[in-house]
Amino acid sequence: MFPEADQDGSRKILVEIKQDSPLRGFQFVLHRKPDQWLKSGKNNFIVDFTRMESNKGFRNLVKEASDADPAAKVGLWSCGDAEVAVVAQPTDSGCNVQALVNSVMQLVLQYGPADSDQRWISSSRLPLETIEGNVSGGKICLSAGDIKKFLMFVLHEPSNNQWLKNGGRDFAFELPRMTVNTSSPQPKENFAPPARQMQRQPSKRLDNHFDEAIKQEPDAKFSSWETGDLHAAILASATQEECQVHVLVDSRADLVLQFGLAGEDRAWKSSQRLPLSRVQGSDERQEVLFTLPGGEVDPYFMFVLHDGAANRWFKNGSQDFEYELPRHEAWDELKKQEEARLQTEYNLRMKGKTEFLASRKERKLKSDIAFSAFELQGDAGSLDVSCFSTDDRTAAKVEIRAWLDPNLKDCVLHFGILLKPNDPWSCPSDQKQVTWPEGLVTVDKQACQYKLSKIDDAVYGMDFSIPAGIKKVQDEELVEPAISGIGFVLKAGGDQWIKPTDGSDAVARFSSAGRWKGEWADVAGKIVEQETLWNQMSLKRRYENCLDFVKQWEEQCEGMYMRRLPSWTTLVHVDDRQAEWSRMPSMPLLEVPDEAEIKQTKEEFWSWMFVWQRFSFMRLLTWEKNTCTQPRMLAGTTNHITLRMAELWKAHPRCRMWIRWTLATMGRGGSAGQAIRDQILVIMHSHDIKEIHGTYYEQWHQKLHNNTTPEDIGICRAVIKFLQTGGDMGEYWKVLHEHGIDKERLASYSRPITTEPYMVHTEKSNSIGGVARLIKHFEEYLDILRSVHDALDLQLAFDHAKSNLPASLQGKLQAVCNMGGTGFANLDDGHNKFLKVHAAREEMLSMLNHKDTPAHVVKDLLILDFTLETQQSVLVQGMTEEKRLPQLADQLKAMLTSLVGHLPMEDELQAILADWTSFASACAAQQWNGTTDSALLLKAMCDRMSRVVGELSDKCQTFMGPKAAFLGEAIGAPKRNIDVFVDEILRGTSLMAVSLALQRMEPVLRELAHLPPWQMISTVEKPIQGEFQLIDKMLNIQDKVFDTPTILLSGAVSGEEEVPDGVLGVLVRSAKEAPDILSHCAVRARNFGVLLATCFDPAISADLASKFEGKWVEVTCKSDGTVNVQEAERPTSTSEADMKASQDTGAKETEVRMNLTDSLGCPWVVRPDEMDDKNVGSKSLNLALLRPKIPADIHTPQAVALPFGTMQKALIDPLNEEGVLPRLQKTLGQLQPSTPNDKAMLIFEEAQHLVEATKMPDSLKLALKEAMAEVGKQDGEARLESLFKERDGWDAIKGVWSSLFAIRPWVSLAKAGRSFHDLNMAVLVQELVEARYAFVLHTVNPFTHDKDELYGELVAGRGETLVGNYPGRALSFAMKRGGEPRLISFPSKSVALHTQHCLIFRSDSNGEDLEGFAGAGLFESICAEEDKGGFLRLHRLPVVTDSAYRQKLLKRIAEVGWAIEKAFDGAPQDIEGCIDVNDRVFIVQSRPQV
Repeated sequence: MFPEADQDGSRKILVEIKQDSPLRGFQFVLHRKPDQWLKSGKNNFIVDFTRMESNKGFRNLVKEASDADPAAKVGLWSCGDAEVAVVAQPTDSGCNVQALVNSVMQLVLQYGPADSDQRWISSSRLPLETIEGNVSGGKICLSAGDIKKFLMFVLHEPSNNQWLKNGGRDFAFELPRMTVNTSSPQPKENFAPPARQMQRQPSKRLDNHFDEAIKQEPDAKFSSWETGDLHAAILASATQEECQVHVLVDSRADLVLQFGLAGEDRAWKSSQRLPLSRVQGSDERQEVLFTLPGGEVDPYFMFVLHDGAANRWFKNGSQDFEYELPRHEAWDELKKQEEARLQTEYNLRMKGKTEFLASRKERKLKSDIAFSAFELQGDAGSLDVSCFSTDDRTAAKVEIRAWLDPNLKDCVLHFGILLKPNDPWSCPSDQKQVTWPEGLVTVDKQACQYKLSKIDDAVYGMDFSIPAGIKKVQDEELVEPAISGIGFVLKAGGDQWIKPTDGSDAVARFSSAGRWKGEWADVAGKIVEQETLWNQMSLKRRYENCLDFVKQWEEQCEGMYMRRLPSWTTLVHVDDRQAEWSRMPSMPLLEVPDEAEIKQTKEEFWSWMFVWQRFSFMRLLTWEKNTCTQPRMLAGTTNHITLRMAELWKAHPRCRMWIRWTLATMGRGGSAGQAIRDQILVIMHSHDIKEIHGTYYEQWHQKLHNNTTPEDIGICRAVIKFLQTGGDMGEYWKVLHEHGIDKERLASYSRPITTEPYMVHTEKSNSIGGVARLIKHFEEYLDILRSVHDALDLQLAFDHAKSNLPASLQGKLQAVCNMGGTGFANLDDGHNKFLKVHAAREEMLSMLNHKDTPAHVVKDLLILDFTLETQQSVLVQGMTEEKRLPQLADQLKAMLTSLVGHLPMEDELQAILADWTSFASACAAQQWNGTTDSALLLKAMCDRMSRVVGELSDKCQTFMGPKAAFLGEAIGAPKRNIDVFVDEILRGTSLMAVSLALQRMEPVLRELAHLPPWQMISTVEKPIQGEFQLIDKMLNIQDKVFDTPTILLSGAVSGEEEVPDGVLGVLVRSAKEAPDILSHCAVRARNFGVLLATCFDPAISADLASKFEGKWVEVTCKSDGTVNVQEAERPTSTSEADMKASQDTGAKETEVRMNLTDSLGCPWVVRPDEMDDKNVGSKSLNLALLRPKIPADIHTPQAVALPFGTMQKALIDPLNEEGVLPRLQKTLGQLQPSTPNDKAMLIFEEAQHLVEATKMPDSLKLALKEAMAEVGKQDGEARLESLFKERDGWDAIKGVWSSLFAIRPWVSLAKAGRSFHDLNMAVLVQELVEARYAFVLHTVNPFTHDKDELYGELVAGRGETLVGNYPGRALSFAMKRGGEPRLISFPSKSVALHTQHCLIFRSDSNGEDLEGFAGAGLFESICAEEDKGGFLRLHRLPVVTDSAYRQKLLKRIAEVGWAIEKAFDGAPQDIEGCIDVNDRVFIVQSRPQV
């Protein structure tokens, strides 16, 4: 609460914020009891500390000006990116006013005096002059005669014709009163506020009518008005309890008084109507007397008079009548009492509403079919509609519940039903199968009404039930009601209509058809509703709706976790320090799950906004329907939304790509909207073109006046071409068709154009010079149209932004504008043009990512950058023959830089850019450790870049594709537009350009590095079989359905095709005809698990075609990046039946048996010296056997094991025997040999939860500690015991045990014909080494089967990225015995896992020892502490940057591998190990190589 006002009327609150606080500012609003909220226009008040700091110089100047005279009055405003101050010093003869403005713009002050009504009396202009920095100012001397109550002003920026106001209103500064000179006193009337014109003394004409009333009320305050044939007067007197008001009117018409009270701003706070009564004996005199409670009286009484018979309103000129009410000193106390009463009422109201909203969650949870919630206009209440199925799923029940303001009386639901999702209303009473409540009243053919039943205090409702059926959607059975939904509004008190806050009818949908099932379903539903059901729509309305959605999104996302945005320098900086391997990674951390979820939520919303606005941009949505929008209004709204987009782009870095793309679908806006209306008339009048109804120019003129759209640019260009060609109608229609406009489109406008242009023949335009002048005027008019509608023309965008750009950037942009478009004579010319565009974009990106760049500059830069990105992409697409590595490397660096600039929170892109900056130039020149190493490193970076860009592309497909399909189906868009929707968007982006450059670089690198001849675009894990067929072009057969599984060897695959049904793999014959990784076809292949690979060797393609055409083949993706094709036996229907019968027989013979109680007589824990093949698996046993056999410089982690049977021993312990065990037995007892996998998954999920609930026996805990202590004692270092934490350890042990009950081992056991009873699980409790690098070795090369050659792979950090499901290749090498390591590939992994020194609990089953059952990799190993993941930066890894260190390290690792092999009597080994932070070698696992 604010304290009482001080002497100067100010009420102040001190907000203290600590100096070291990370806050950058705060927001606030003001609350006036009971329920009035005061804001800065439509937005919250904002205090920006960083802005306050940057504006310190401006504030100091204001302080100096105000300190010069203690009597000075100061006004301060914040307007967009400008700070405004006015300092007024009263003098004996007038007032000196100084205006100060802090802005980068050159502004002119337009000002004038105004009375209390704040209406300008006159206007003057004063150019502001620079004082210092961005601060400019000017001085005004007002004489006594010029001083009114207010000084009104606005600021004008002439170069862009931009006006700055105070939240949409003129600035109003209340001037101080003049200083009274006591030596020569001025008459009081010279400085007192002048009496308002509308409160003058009664005229002589009214004296006769009102004398009697004045005599009867001598103490009343009296005012009167004359307007036309109406005369009115008010007498009001104040008593201690009330204000008595007497209104008298002299008129023959029967009038009604409509009145309300208002504060100093004259804004009506409420409205009431009272009929006037005729005075007895008079035909003209009417009056009404009433009282106002003293506690409710405000300063002003506002009123108008209404003649109902003629539907005519009487006002004081163009304004409402206003009357200043008398005051009584007792009313202040009464007002306090009234405010307290209203606050009590308000609290009671809000309590009921709070309880209603709190119970909404419960209503939503039971709504298994649909749920919709609405807030009503004017704080009238909240309402929700629940739709849920009956127990037998044959019907749907609908419950409407509403909390309504207690002041509303007799609330009625006025509603209609939707038979189909986007149908208009139909009459509910016609639907006899629906069980409606009693009391339903039919209104017309479309609607019924029902008086809502009172359910609780201020809670009302209506219930009905609908027949329903079952609909299967994507393997899910949904209850589908017989009607699709309802539309409704409320009606209160007989004549008050109440709608949702957005002003539209409410729509609650029940049907799954036409309902978005993902996030932001309410937004998706509202978009469809607006575009299909609203009777009126325009671009302006769509932009306003978009702004409303954005506002709701900001409110909903408020408080979401946000990472700090890195600076531009940080984004592109290359830190070449060596990586530090400590407990925290020295690289960008991976996103935490919560942050990833927040990012997903934000991007889901913004992808909806973009898809919606892109549909509008493509004219798939109407630009005008049953509405008229003045050009200045459209321009103003466009300016507002585009500026808002720029602000949001700055504020939400996670969503920048979507916001930028959304901005690019809109016009520029600006201040030229009115010129569209004005200048067409100027042209017509200048050339004597008559405004004759039905003629072409008049029809276009009417369209421009009422609904200008971007299509007017095309119309104007067509008219110009028509005039330039002397009236060639063919040229006119040709230009229109180029802009997608035909006769039907012209005729569809709300102001249709149904005629054709004609050559203008007047005295002013009859000559050649006259026509040329007309063409010139239309060309000038085209510039006006483009300035409002066309944001993406480069020269236009540059001209508009020029004044806000530094000279260096202006020069670069002008060079791009002057380079003659995107055509080029040769590759060098094209590359030089590309670099010019990049130079401009790079400087623009630096400005865009600077925190102090104002929003209006961000808007201009984003528009420019989007246009330049398109040019860059077109240039790259055109340079199809570019194969030179240095040029391709330069292009990729430029495009990576732009991607990082617009996706600053994509940390992996920053890592890739840093690596590319460090290595690419030298590698492209083949000067980094020689040709082969240069090519291998460049190839690794390209692979990683290709993968990340592919993921971004797939993300775009995931976010946009389903939304485009949904919205397209709802509005009936052509299928072709929807099919290529995502492809068309990506084609103009840096993502597409990057993929093209990578595609061109690929074959060059393969040749230099002697790499396999295949590029894998979409891989498959298992071999695929099918009939091998040859085709020329996939485009020709994309709609064909293959009944037999098929492998295609295809000629040209453009990338736009669909993969035909029945095709399991596509092998592309030539790189020249191959799709890129971002193509539609590639995305589809990855989504559906179809093999897609490109062959870079024509000889291999020819060999495949000659050997396998028409044959049944098996295709395998090999681990070395090659494709193996070989003939296989074609299956027959008989063999398939036999196979199925065999499987069925096997299933019947396999019994599901579980061992949950036999502990096998095991101890709780065994040490390495106690391990054998009876109590542990091969992981534990091999390490135990290895320890005494290896050299001293090869280490193994300290370890103990929980042997086979330990889980069963814990389950039969008294702690779990009566609780967990029987429930687990019951759950797993549901499994049968015939149990389908989906049901088995549910059973296993429940079993895992039960295992997780197992309690740790004290004897197990004690045994673990004792065994660990003994191992430490034997080794002379107690590392294992010091790392054990009881809670973390027990959770990890249970996690390993629960992985036994999962779908993967279930499927594997079934295939092997084995039972769970055959499986035993030990847990190896092992020290997790802090790994600098991890490696896997095969002592016999698995690809060549050379027993004298070892093959190895190495990654940074923990080895989980090597053996787990982490994308990218490891550093791989081979080494002959007695030779040197031969590098095969550099790492292209995305992630390195940084280990914490802790324990790891590893699954150690006997699965690998069971015949026919491959148990490796089926069960979980769990760390006691979670790894810290970070994105890999190759330029900081010595194993990459230092070739001598790399060779030494790889050789040492290989020698360790052979030492391990020797320890196992020469048996080939599969070894896992690591290099710790002290460069010691640890072996963590060794097993026989398969």
